[in-house]
Amino acid sequence: MLSKLQQFILEACLEGRGSISRTVIDKNHGQSSSTSQQEHYKQVVTTSIERLIDRGFLIGYCTKTREKLFITKIKLTPAGKKAALAHRLTQQQKLPYVRNKNRKF
Repeated sequence: MLSKLQQFILEACLEGRGSISRTVIDKNHGQSSSTSQQEHYKQVVTTSIERLIDRGFLIGYCTKTREKLFITKIKLTPAGKKAALAHRLTQQQKLPYVRNKNRKF
């Protein structure tokens, strides 16, 4: 089961044709519906991206320093694309089909 933030990240990658920059996710703080505060948002996003990478849904491109890795770009894997499309299908509303038999043409 994926959190709302992880679903948002996968959806953003899917809309970005498979890969997006990290700044796209950081700029859209209001759209993610995360309950974290503004100062902790980058840390929460980083842990969500790392967990998606561990699950095999994303590939992360980083710059490495002595102490840290800075994720600069993320890309969907085929499993991530499948999970994003499955989430999209659950969110899509189904309209009822009513056939009116009393109409005469």
